[in-house]
Amino acid sequence: MKRAAASLYHSHSDGEEQPAKLRRRDSSSTLLFPSKRQQQTHTTRQPLSPLSNNNSIRVDSPERGHPTVTPPSRDRKDEIFQWIPPPSDGFEVMSQPASKRSRSRSISTDRGRPRSVSPSTSASSRDAKSYAYKAANYVTILETKGCFMRSSDNGPTSGDVDLCERLLDPSVDTPRETLFEFIKGFHDTLRNRSEARLLVDLHPLLMPSAENLRIQGREDLKDVIDGYNDPWLKTEPIYGPKPQPDHARGLKWSTFSESQRRKLGIKPDEKSLYAVREDMYFPYLTAEIKCGNQALEFADRQNMHSMCVALRAVVSLAQAAGRLEEVHQRLLGFSISHELEVVRIYGYYPEIGDDGIKYFRWPVKQFNLWTEADKWTCYRFVEKVDRVFLPIHIDRLMHFLEDILDPQDVPFELDADVDISAQSQITSQERSSYTRAPSSQNRGLQPELRSMIQTLQQQLEEQKAREEKQAAEQNAREEKLLAQLEQQRIQMEQQKAEQKAREEKLLAQIEQQGLQLERFLRLLEQNKEPAS
Repeated sequence: MKRAAASLYHSHSDGEEQPAKLRRRDSSSTLLFPSKRQQQTHTTRQPLSPLSNNNSIRVDSPERGHPTVTPPSRDRKDEIFQWIPPPSDGFEVMSQPASKRSRSRSISTDRGRPRSVSPSTSASSRDAKSYAYKAANYVTILETKGCFMRSSDNGPTSGDVDLCERLLDPSVDTPRETLFEFIKGFHDTLRNRSEARLLVDLHPLLMPSAENLRIQGREDLKDVIDGYNDPWLKTEPIYGPKPQPDHARGLKWSTFSESQRRKLGIKPDEKSLYAVREDMYFPYLTAEIKCGNQALEFADRQNMHSMCVALRAVVSLAQAAGRLEEVHQRLLGFSISHELEVVRIYGYYPEIGDDGIKYFRWPVKQFNLWTEADKWTCYRFVEKVDRVFLPIHIDRLMHFLEDILDPQDVPFELDADVDISAQSQITSQERSSYTRAPSSQNRGLQPELRSMIQTLQQQLEEQKAREEKQAAEQNAREEKLLAQLEQQRIQMEQQKAEQKAREEKLLAQIEQQGLQLERFLRLLEQNKEPAS
């Protein structure tokens, strides 16, 4: 009886009603919020805070019932089997693939991450993540998205170049009694080991955990949170898989006040430009660990992708505040790529021009880890980033948030379906005229404003469709060009092989003619001797 009841209850549990899937936000770097300078009379419905009590999704619990017991049969053995329901009745949903089962119910998470992940799922996820960055045309595709794995012609500002020199200050105190004191044995032990071993033993000596340092008394790290191999599920990638850095640092939600979180508009279960996980905002430092020198190129690609996503958030916030010029050519984040021997450090900055926003990287330093002069270089750099760059990073964000209007302070509401990004396209003259008008006139202009916003939204969608079409055509041209280059390479190899065969044949013919000539000369000499 208990077994049948349990089976029936399991079937009800798998049939729970689920809430409708929430609409995903667009991942483009358009404006999300009007600024005080740009707009004083527009509003949107107040977004939920990550700490709001209304952010939970209610799932109705099923009513538990009892199975109907069939009369016992003549045979005791048959009677027992009649109590067992068919597999299709009690386990119909469980027969689906694991990915579908996971989507059919609301799974509670801890700090935005699943409570448990099977080892096979984690391993396949990491393999898929790394494989995507090994594509031959990945760097080219990133460039079509405005992300360049090189410096621009102008580079970052001279002040930020000087900042990089300050971040490499060798005067930082380093830990004592570490394995670096046994540098040769430590190095020999880590040879030919996995990335996981480097992450556990070597990486903390290059980039220690900010949260652990906070526990040990570093008050300047109270706003910092670490992430280890956490997928950035709350944001959209630039291209390919979602970023999943081996180690990342960002800001906690508690760094921002309730009003600032409303301005950011971060809602549960929705994509965001400003949060990469539920508990990590505006990451400013990422690290990737690889085995082998060639793999560092793939680590650089992963870091480039992650930091472009991070810079996109800061640029978008500056754009919403009307202070886009303040991030032009400014270093907004850093990355570390390393394997057992070599460490590469880069800084990342945007350039804003007539052709849009582009992201570049600046080489800060590359060095061999196992020298007395440089074994603590990466540790000192991270220390300086936390003490010097992190306050600049936080102050910059707070400065931008001051110029963004709190949704609660806007005098009237627009339709919820209207994207706020379209509002930002209204000209400054129109904004000023709306600001000067009395509230009664504002209400009278509301239908006209809605029509204007809808028109602008349609134009933005058409522009996005054109850009996507152009990107697809560009990808097709690149693939065609690569195919042509490959075909030309094959033809050149064939021509070389044919040329070599002809040369060998010609040499053989020349050698044969030389032998014949020698025989002919000997015959002539023999004919001359009797005559004499």
